Parts: sequence; C-alpha cells; structure tokens
Amino acid sequence: MKTTKLLLTSLLITMGLNAKPSDLNITENLDTNIKRGTTIGHYAKPGAPIDMSYETKKVDINEVADVNITLTTHVRYGDMNVELNFDDKLEQVSKISEKLIFQLTPNQRTYTINLKVKSTENGLFYIRLLTSIGKDKGSQMRAFAVPVYIGENPKPKTNGHQIQKVMGGENLSISKAVETIEEIEE
Repeated sequence: MKTTKLLLTSLLITMGLNAKPSDLNITENLDTNIKRGTTIGHYAKPGAPIDMSYETKKVDINEVADVNITLTTHVRYGDMNVELNFDDKLEQVSKISEKLIFQLTPNQRTYTINLKVKSTENGLFYIRLLTSIGKDKGSQMRAFAVPVYIGENPKPKTNGHQIQKVMGGENLSISKAVETIEEIEE
C-alpha cells in the first residue's frame, strides 16, 4: 500500500511539473495592454535551433510602441543572421538595421532586439524575422512573426484580399521564405 502511494505521488508530482498552460503562446496584461508571446516549449518544424519571445505594448495611432524581442539558442559557436521585415504602414522609429548578425558565444544564450515602431493607421501589424544559423553544410533557418497592435480595435490588414482558410478553418499566413537545394554527387 505504501509503495503504491509512493509511486502514485511521484507520478502526480512529475506530471504537475511537466504541465504547461494551453494558452502560453500569447498573454495580455489588461492593465497596461502589454502583449507577450513565446515559442519556447511549443512545437516547431525542423530548422534553426532558435526560439523567440517578445513583449509589445498596444498603443494609439502615431504613438511609438516598444517591441522587445529575445532570441534564444543553445548553439555555442557561429553566427546568427536575422532579417527584419515590417508590414506596410508600420514605420520603424529606431535606428536598427534590418539585417543583423549576432556572433554566438558559449557564455551567452539570449540575444535581444529592441525596436520602436509606429503607424498612422489602426491595425494589427507584424514584424517578421527570418533567422538562420550557418553551418559547414548549409544553414538552418526559422521564421517568426511579432504582432504590433495600433489604435482601437486593431484588426489584421488584408490589402483588400480575403484571408484564405484551410479545410480545418485555420487562417493561411504568407511569409517570406528562402529555399536552398543541394545537388548530391554520387
């Protein structure tokens, strides 16, 4: 009886430690309109071993929004290349290059990008990141999108096109991608 209780207790503790809230991707603090999101601990297609977390504040039209992005990797050597792409009508106020290179070191796992953006229109805009870590035999890539909320009742801009949906009802998102093809000689 004691053995069964001991095993059951240890099993429940282990399950409790591994449990994650289902709505971890995006959270909002209603008092300050701060939005937070992360890819850490969520499924990712095979690609660059990079995770991303962000924090942004919903602002009014023509008000500057701080966007804080943290990239995390366990890779210890090499370069991490980041290409930033801003939606139309979303203006970058900060003086940060749209192509960044971080030199990876064994002592550092996180790399931050602090941006300031604004818009003259209401809407839900995105900052897209295309990240890659170079390797001897090509590079590994991963794409991210950070939402920026501007004005009252922000909705995604669709450029007059209807958003397409897959059979399961999910919206399709179009992102910039780079494809590499290697020819293998035998």
